[in-house]
Amino acid sequence: MKKVLLIAFYFNQTNEIASKRLRGLAKYLPQFGWEPIVIVPKLDNIPSYPNNNLDFKVIETEYEDMLDKWMNKFKKSPNNFENKIINVKNNEISNVKNNEKSNEKNNGKSNEKNTLISKAISLAGEIFAYPDGMKYWYEPAMEVSKEAIELNDIEAIISSSWPVTSHIIAKDLKKQYNINWIADLRDLWNLNPYVNHTFIRNHFEKKLEIETFKYADVLTTTTKLASETLQKLHPNNKICTVMSGYDIEDITENNIPKNNEKLNFIYAGSLYGGKRDPKILFKGIRQLIDEERIPPSVLSLDFYGDNEGIENIAKEYNIENIVNIHGSIPHKEVLKKQKESQALLLLSWNNEKEKIFLPGKIYEYLAAKRPVLSIGYKEGSLKSLIEKTNIGYHVSTIEETKEAIMKFYNNFSENKTLKYNGNEEVNKYSMIATAQKFSKILDSI
Repeated sequence: MKKVLLIAFYFNQTNEIASKRLRGLAKYLPQFGWEPIVIVPKLDNIPSYPNNNLDFKVIETEYEDMLDKWMNKFKKSPNNFENKIINVKNNEISNVKNNEKSNEKNNGKSNEKNTLISKAISLAGEIFAYPDGMKYWYEPAMEVSKEAIELNDIEAIISSSWPVTSHIIAKDLKKQYNINWIADLRDLWNLNPYVNHTFIRNHFEKKLEIETFKYADVLTTTTKLASETLQKLHPNNKICTVMSGYDIEDITENNIPKNNEKLNFIYAGSLYGGKRDPKILFKGIRQLIDEERIPPSVLSLDFYGDNEGIENIAKEYNIENIVNIHGSIPHKEVLKKQKESQALLLLSWNNEKEKIFLPGKIYEYLAAKRPVLSIGYKEGSLKSLIEKTNIGYHVSTIEETKEAIMKFYNNFSENKTLKYNGNEEVNKYSMIATAQKFSKILDSI
């Protein structure tokens, strides 16, 4: 069996979407003739991946976080940085207390000072966290990777970002050993619409990306739109779309909702500071109730995880009686509840920047085999997937939301449970399919 070195910062973290892609890749690549040797950092409070009865090997390296590294240096200094941080915090607390008694002029000066401090910290981050905050993983990962290459007949390398330090490591290994290299971009580097740097940082970052990837044999992304965007910056690179997927072991057929008395929607995950906004859903439900098209007694909205602001928004639309806030629960319980629900709710940012992305949650929903109501930007990768698989509806306006809810309600009223209509396209989004696509690329280079 041919061997491939997989350089992955995210792997041991069980609930991270990034880890799920890379774990699935390592797990299923051996079915297609490639045995992975995975290089990962040993992180505090993160359990190691069990190496028992696996078709791949996980090697952990030493790792020191950037902030810890600098804190340890300054602890040795008489005027150490840690004390300065404490003093700054104490001053900020003191300023807050004094501001309560000060006039507007003093408030203005204090706010200006705090703004300057924030800008200084941000600027320091731009300088010291270049190209990312995990850059001190480079040396231990390089050392272990070289040893793995020299002790094994490694025929290829796959590096996966974020962080981009993974690609820097792979690039230098490629230059030294001339091994075929796939650079996997789960998120784009410079072209990521959610990453904002200073003009100077952007200049050097873009130059670094171009210089790094000119050594890559293939670049991979997770959506077709992301590949098209990346091709503009790297016109001479071969770029392939390799979507993520669900683990086939998470699939269960004929999932039956636990409660047939309520048309319940479940959402489990982060709201990302309000970017994933349920207001369209809540307003649509309020209007349907007011129009007497749906009785409130039949509806239930269950939120698990980060529920910041949900209660207040529910009160704003006077639907707090049908909104149930549960807080965080173990991920295994989340998967179970998703399979037992009538419908799954997917919230994404209603912004054009979202169109190249696919939220990792959609793969869990594909495995759950329950109908999906997705609310987000009007077009893009997510809408395309939902329409291809026929697992539900993707909407972006109040009227579209109301129409989708009415379809769910009519289906529920007729059958006492929502019928799942996912088609054979769902099977294309498994991690087995992801691993197979990577194996074909590996075989071709």
